[in-house]
This record gives sequence, C-alpha cells and structure tokens, in this order.
Amino acid sequence: MKALSPPRRLAVAVSGGRDSVALLLLCAAYARQNGSEITAYTVDHGLRPASAGEASRVGGWCEPFGIKHVILLWKGEKPNTGVQAAAREARYSLLIEAAQADGCEALLTAHTADDQAETVFMRLARGAGVAGLSAIPKESFFAAGAGEPLRVLRPLLEFTRKDVTSFLEKQGQSFVDDPSNDDPAFERVRVRALLAALEEQEFVSIEKLCMTADKLALADAVLCAQEDSLFDALGGCFHSWGGVSVSDWQAGRAASGLARRIIHAVGGGEYPPGEDKAAAAVFQAANTGSATLAGALVKKWNGRLWFFREPSALTGREGVPALSPAPVTKPRVWDRRFIVERQSATSIAVGPMGEMAAEFLGPRTGLFQGPREALSSLPGIYAAGKLIGAPALPFMGRSAASARCLVTERYQGGIVRFS
Repeated sequence: MKALSPPRRLAVAVSGGRDSVALLLLCAAYARQNGSEITAYTVDHGLRPASAGEASRVGGWCEPFGIKHVILLWKGEKPNTGVQAAAREARYSLLIEAAQADGCEALLTAHTADDQAETVFMRLARGAGVAGLSAIPKESFFAAGAGEPLRVLRPLLEFTRKDVTSFLEKQGQSFVDDPSNDDPAFERVRVRALLAALEEQEFVSIEKLCMTADKLALADAVLCAQEDSLFDALGGCFHSWGGVSVSDWQAGRAASGLARRIIHAVGGGEYPPGEDKAAAAVFQAANTGSATLAGALVKKWNGRLWFFREPSALTGREGVPALSPAPVTKPRVWDRRFIVERQSATSIAVGPMGEMAAEFLGPRTGLFQGPREALSSLPGIYAAGKLIGAPALPFMGRSAASARCLVTERYQGGIVRFS
C-alpha cells in the first residue's frame, strides 16, 4: 500500500484526561513547527454533572495555543446497560462527522502503550487469535454510518501512561481525572489494576505485551495475504448483491481464516466468529449441503459453495423477530451490509425483501446469479408498505434508491463503521 502523506488539517480528540491533554500539547508544538491547522474536539457525554465544566476547561487549555476548540454533545436517551460501548459509538460518530465537516484530513486519538497492553490482555482472556491480539493499530480508518472513511492516527501508542504523566508534570500542565477510570465495575479498570500487580511481580510488562501486539500484527498481515491467495486459487468471487462464492474448499490454517472472514463479511454481524467454528460450518456445508453460522448461510449450489446472509435472521424465526423496514431520509447503513440512499422525493423505507422477492421480480428472477433463497435477505425498498424496488440487483432500476454493497469492505476489514 502506498504510504499516505502527513495530513495538514488535523482533528484531535481531547477529553481532558492526561493522555489526550498530552496529545494536545504535542499537536500544538507540531503545528508551530509545520504550520498544520489543528482543531480540538471534546465530546460531552452528559453522563456526569461535572462533564460540561470539564469540556469547557479543555477550551481554556486550547486558547493559549490558538487552537480552535469544539464541544460535541451526546444528546438523547442513554442506555441503562452497555453505557461504555454506546458512549464509544456515539463519541466516534460525533468526532468523525465534525472533523469531516471542518475539512480535517485525519483524527488523532491519545491511545497509549497501556491501552494497548490492556487490550491485548483482555482479548487473550477471551481466547482471541492472531487478528484479535494485534490489538490497536497505529493507523486505521473510521466512518460515521454511511459517511466516507476518515484516517485515524494514534501517535502515543509507543508511550506509557507514566511517560505521559511525566511529560505533563514537566510542562506544568493540569488535566482531568475521570472517576470512572477507578471504578472496578468496568473490566478495563480491573485489568489495569491486575496488570500493575503482575508487572510489580515481574510476571508481565506493558512493553512485552505491546511487543507481542506488534509481532502479531505482522503475522496477521502475512496470514491475510495467504487467505487472499487461497481465495483466488479457489476461484472466489464477490457478487454485487452481497454474496460470495468459491468453486471448491480445502482444509488448513488459511482456509479457516478465510472462512471466518467470508462469514463475517456476508453475515452482517459486528464481530467475526471463531476460526474453528467457521471452518466447521464450511466443512459441514461442503459435505451435507448447507450450514449456518453468525448470521450467514453457507450452501452448496450449482457446483459452487455460496456464502450469503441467512434469510431467517432478517425475516424472523423462533427467538429472532423479523427486521422491520427502516425509513430512508438520508444515506444509511442497512444490516451492516449495504449503504442505501434515496434517489427521489418519494418517502421510502428499507427492509428485507422476504417472501415477496420472487413475486416482485417475476421473470427477472431467472437473472439472479445465486441461490434463490438469498433474494429474501436482500434490501427491498418499500413505499406505503408496498415493495417497489430491489436496488442491490444489477438488473433492477434504481429510480427509488441505490444500494452500495459493503461485503468486500467487511471482508478486507480496513474500515470500522459507527452507526
């Protein structure tokens, strides 16, 4: 991949905590030296009474450096459970949208070596493989919903929290201590305390865990290349309607990883399945005709092995309600597999085509290149409750809406989308 040039307009996420304040000071120095334009963004989640004052305090720290400061508010109802995960999703969506609206070329976040080590440890406890243990990359791409991806850089990953604290003390710079960072109700806080104790006993260290992450990132890149080569050797094909097919299958490490990536790509899940389960599902389909896993259906059909969205995961089954049509007022991500955009002033909604697919398509059903049941899980466009379009199919008109397939993007894994 061609190296990207250093961005000139930078967005910096500054919560007010020690790591992000250190990043702010470093960005200010970088801007003085290179003439870059910096904008600092603080997300006020509204979860603590002191959050508004802390956000304003960040603005005071930005002022002497001439750095523009913007406070972003997380509005609306907050969930009763999974607050941290929801806050993270909302935070990145707000940051990405604001940074792109201001013309920023990249977003900088203040993840440190401690964050990296904690992430490796937590994923190790869950039995993660090579990809998971690669942990936090120095550079990636994030997108807010259907928006374009934004480059995300993490320049502090090589520095520990102790390094950051020492730097701030030398600068005479204060910062905010979020009380949630000491709340043992959160897994990361418990892991942080455990790692500190283990490091004191010389059983493990932040440095060694980060070294492991770096080595596994290199190994993961090699394995992904092997999986891509196997996909080509198996006559793999990405179909525009969101399915994937191969002409044959074989066992092996690369095949297990490839199965995991394909099933994740077509299944619409947030996280990929384990490699062992993915390999077992494909082996079952190759030998018995079909298998399901993680929202995907693997089916032997017409001399090939096909991977596509499991229809009943969208149209409903026992314990899984049908996915209701959702209004399309602006470009939106649907089922994590398509970006759907309205093309006319007609009020429309998007939902699974379901049992109406064959009747709606009529003779054109024969033009569909894939197992017929896959049609049920494709996005259908509805107006006043009536199916009026199938924008994922290349032979259908797209007067009401367009649908851009994200399956290849999901397979490659280079972009994280926040709704």
